[in-house]
Amino acid sequence: MTLAPEPLYPTGKTDIWVLFDLRDRLAVESLHLLRGLTQELGDLEFIDEDHAVLIARPGGARRLGA
Repeated sequence: MTLAPEPLYPTGKTDIWVLFDLRDRLAVESLHLLRGLTQELGDLEFIDEDHAVLIARPGGARRLGA
C-alpha cells in the first residue's frame, strides 16, 4: 500500500509579494496599475527610495463582501 505524499503547498494563508524597481518607468506604471486593482486588498511597503513591494491578499474580495 502506498501512502499519499505530504502536500506540496501549504494550505494556510498565502500572500503575493511583487517587488518593483522604481528606477524603471515601466515598473512604476505597473505598480500604479496593480495598486489600483488591489486597493484595500493589499499593502504597499517601501524598502528604500528606489524599491517598493506590493503585498496582495488573494480572497480579500470575499472578506469585503461578507
